[in-house]
Amino acid sequence: MTRQQAIFLVAVNALVSAVISLLVVFAVYSLFPPSPAVIPVALAGTPLPPTATIRRQPIYYIVKPGDTLSTIAAQFNISTIALMQANGITNPNVLAVGQQLIIPPPDLTAVAPLSTTSSTSVATPVPILRITAIIRATSPQSPVGEMVIVQNIGVRVNVKGWTLADLHGNIYVFPDFVLETNAGVRVHSEAGLDTATDLYWGRTAPVWDANDTATLKDRNAAVIDSYTIRK
Repeated sequence: MTRQQAIFLVAVNALVSAVISLLVVFAVYSLFPPSPAVIPVALAGTPLPPTATIRRQPIYYIVKPGDTLSTIAAQFNISTIALMQANGITNPNVLAVGQQLIIPPPDLTAVAPLSTTSSTSVATPVPILRITAIIRATSPQSPVGEMVIVQNIGVRVNVKGWTLADLHGNIYVFPDFVLETNAGVRVHSEAGLDTATDLYWGRTAPVWDANDTATLKDRNAAVIDSYTIRK
């Protein structure tokens, strides 16, 4: 073999080796393509707005000059009816400067229920009822016109078996009666037919006297609220 033939063979082998290497690389890239490079980008996030807090307890408000029931109700995001029922007001036009009003919480039934898992227990909401007023009879011999006004400022509750009692052992037992959120009921001492807003004790004589105290208890005899009559 001459020198020229040897050089030719070496060149051919080198070329074949290069072609084979290229084919192998191409096959590998075809089977396992490289992943695109991921370049992290820092996002300039904006702070989330604060979560609104829902008021769940009643508060008190002192009437100022120029106030009306509707403007006070709008200020605290409640209805005028709820404000009247919470304070035993029957005439919306009668409002005195310096008068203290009970402001019930907004209607909590509009709040979406929280989702729970099987391992999470949720406590039953505690009923919040308030005795807002006691209107005494005008005659010591007749119960006509005498009543106790009760306002529900909590969740919907059935008050069947609840009691309303004075300091002298007189006890009224509530019938099967559902009190909606922000709704009120008048418990009359006299006889009458129960309605969605009025209940009747059926007595022939007045119950409440000066400095008497009304106590509202649930069916388990737990005290929910009390109200003392002031002269």
